[in-house]
Amino acid sequence: MEYLIKEVNYDDLDFKKLCVNLDKFQNEIIPWRTELEISALDGLEKLEKIILIYDCDNAIASAGLKPVNEITAEIARVYTDEKYRGKGLAKILINEIIEFAKESGYKKLVLDTWKDSVSARNLYRKMGFVEIPMFDIQTLKNSFSTNDEEKLKKIQESLVFMQKDIY
Repeated sequence: MEYLIKEVNYDDLDFKKLCVNLDKFQNEIIPWRTELEISALDGLEKLEKIILIYDCDNAIASAGLKPVNEITAEIARVYTDEKYRGKGLAKILINEIIEFAKESGYKKLVLDTWKDSVSARNLYRKMGFVEIPMFDIQTLKNSFSTNDEEKLKKIQESLVFMQKDIY
């Protein structure tokens, strides 16, 4: 099967639809997540690069890159539609993001994923990401667009943080 990779802006409707689906998926894995009142739609304007994979006219997978500082960027909004999982689409997107990050001068990529997202953690490990200590609250504020310290602490305790050097 042949897929189309397309770069989009943060306000792209297909991308927003995938973010809504990402929220639903994460809420199934972590049911108490709904209490945190966070959404994958929060902070989309902070993403520097967003790429989608299409099957015909249907957006089926997404990944984005968000600057953290001059040398570090964060991989965000990685999602693959349930019907297309296991086909290596997330890996394709992450490799595209890594190449863009290198070309943009970043030296390090970070990401977070829920501790209960075993398949995501395994994928990131296979791609050379290693677990690191928790992000500080300020980095989480940037990631989750909330200033509620209690919510951020609960998020912080429920995530695994990973990093990959790309220089």
